[in-house]
Amino acid sequence: MLPMVIERSLRRDLAGVWGICEGAAPLSGCVVVANHHSWWDGYLAWFLARRERRRFGVLVDPATLRRYPFFERVGAVDTTALRSAVRAARSGAWLFVFPEGRLGPAGALAPFAPGAATIARLSDVRALPIAWRVVVRGGQYPEVYVRQGDALPPNAGPEGQREAVAGLLARIDADIAAASEPELPLPGYVLWNAGRRSTQERVQGWRRWWGG
Repeated sequence: MLPMVIERSLRRDLAGVWGICEGAAPLSGCVVVANHHSWWDGYLAWFLARRERRRFGVLVDPATLRRYPFFERVGAVDTTALRSAVRAARSGAWLFVFPEGRLGPAGALAPFAPGAATIARLSDVRALPIAWRVVVRGGQYPEVYVRQGDALPPNAGPEGQREAVAGLLARIDADIAAASEPELPLPGYVLWNAGRRSTQERVQGWRRWWGG
């Protein structure tokens, strides 16, 4: 049921998900490192893995897993279970890690903990930097903008990972700041998942139907 809930929520509660791939995704398993600045981050991680037709994994803290044990059925791995995390990455999963460690306000990245770099090194897989912003602009529902970067070598280290994610995040923020038409999606981004139209968009559709 959980995948159905996630998919429905992405369609119903967001205006859409738009993205840019700056580099090719690894053909095998990898450790995906991303910023952690919104409630939507876990859903977005699941969506991106499904979009690439990869098995999904995500590191989740023990307290959250105790509250929501069913998360394990869709790929959640306890942050203290290092061997399980390494096994998932080696077996071909996209293992998402939020190296900032906790949910924080949208803005600059917090320092990266070494966990993601350790898993990448021990499993000998590349780290894939991804950044996203969930923003409300000129529409009724939040929009999501994603940038996927070039995969990093297994020994990139936490600072290298953080620098890559920070660069992607800075480009998204610059694109948002430069956008002159807030009711339109950001130029250059491709629609990856259609969401819900705002009231004004639905009204415009009705007017065209009525011939207004």
